[in-house]
Amino acid sequence: MIVEHRSLATRDHTKRLSQQDRSQSESALLHNQDDILVQMEQLNMANTQDPKASSMLKKLKRQSIRQSLVQQSPGEEDAYDWDFWAGALCDFEQTTKNKAWLAHVRRGIPPSIRGLVWQLLAQSKQTSLQDKYIELLQGPSPYEKMIQRDLARTFPGHKFFKERDGVGQEGLYNVVRSYSVYDKEVGYCQGLAFIVGPLLLNMPDDEAFCVLVQLMNKYQLRGNFTPDMEGLHLRLYQFDTLVEEHLPRVSRHLEQQGVSATMYASQWFMTLFAYKFPLSLVFRIYDIMFCEGVGAVFRFAIALLKRNETALLGLDFEHLLDFLKNGLFKEYSEDQLIEDACQLENITPRRLAQLEKDHRVQAAKEAADAKALEQLQKTNTELRENVRILETMTAGVEHEHDDIMLQMKRTRADLVHARDEQSSLRDLVDLLQQEVKALPRAIESQCRTEFEALCNENASLVQKNSSLEDQLTHLENMVIDMKMKYAESENERGELQQRLNEMKRLMGV
Repeated sequence: MIVEHRSLATRDHTKRLSQQDRSQSESALLHNQDDILVQMEQLNMANTQDPKASSMLKKLKRQSIRQSLVQQSPGEEDAYDWDFWAGALCDFEQTTKNKAWLAHVRRGIPPSIRGLVWQLLAQSKQTSLQDKYIELLQGPSPYEKMIQRDLARTFPGHKFFKERDGVGQEGLYNVVRSYSVYDKEVGYCQGLAFIVGPLLLNMPDDEAFCVLVQLMNKYQLRGNFTPDMEGLHLRLYQFDTLVEEHLPRVSRHLEQQGVSATMYASQWFMTLFAYKFPLSLVFRIYDIMFCEGVGAVFRFAIALLKRNETALLGLDFEHLLDFLKNGLFKEYSEDQLIEDACQLENITPRRLAQLEKDHRVQAAKEAADAKALEQLQKTNTELRENVRILETMTAGVEHEHDDIMLQMKRTRADLVHARDEQSSLRDLVDLLQQEVKALPRAIESQCRTEFEALCNENASLVQKNSSLEDQLTHLENMVIDMKMKYAESENERGELQQRLNEMKRLMGV
């Protein structure tokens, strides 16, 4: 099992591990790079100490480096311009200003010095970073289990990485784990090991860590692995726009089939094509990217689609997605891909910068729209709550109205009954009055006592009639009051109904 807390390791110890466990070619490659680096440092010191002898010494060193390069590259004597690369190692800064520099890089950096040239281009030769790496090896990481779990999935078919607990997996573990502690915001993200793998095949792990830090910062890969992946979103936006500009038919076909760049191109930008492509091609891509910047990745991506345009246009969604993930590089030579990518000269840093600016504007607009939508949703929720309250109030008023109407019906029934009684009493009073008028004297003569009794009874009836009239008046007043309350409730219900209608219009119901 990989040791979780590696003890303090020096550069020499790392090289000894590499010499013991790697293949002979890889060991010789690293050893040769160190010899060349020593010669470069000696040359720089000599130039500083004795400027007069610098020209002759530079020539001798150049010849020595050239001879060393040729010896370490058997069978490739004619594959590279060794004079050029020897001169580059003698005066790297000046060589990179040469017009021929880019052409030589595009033809491929010699494998024997590839790792060294990558470090020089990335400007990763920083003692402070190497010291930091050794320090980080001693500390814990919260991602150790996740990293160990993913090791076997990284380049499972490559002999250097497939051996469990081997030097390759240990190197991946150490570099990725150290970076997860070095950059706490990024931590560990799947795909990071695919960036580190090609580096470890060309340099020791401490140097690979330094180059990784430069790739993440100087070459702007860090945004692909942050929690919100803002860098990856930017790359995919730039890629979509470039596909639309250079391959409009492919862009329309992908859009019609519902295939977005997120479904297939995310791995390209997160692993720099190392997830699927042969490592020999990945090295060539790294060569150009270290020299020209991350914009080179877009050229390779567009070149792949352009070369396969006819095939892509004939596929439906299911087969299209599978082809984009697995079939793009079939029957496609490395040199042809490099040539196709290098011909896309109009994908310039200036154009990518403009697309980045457009993406920021669009992202700001989308953020503003999202904020406005959130505010509208909040307002809509408040309006819905207000409508619910008003509907509750309306239901309460309607219930009260129903109660009042029921009371009015009962009151009207009582009033009708009272009026009927009043009518009967009036009829009785009229009858009695007629009898009183017709028979006063007869009654009076027959029985004064009876007359007096009848008078008393009559007085009582008059008093009762008066009382009933008062009751009738009171009931009539109650009816008037009930009518007024009913009218007021009708007005209030109308106002509430109007407010409800206004709220519904605001909500668009």
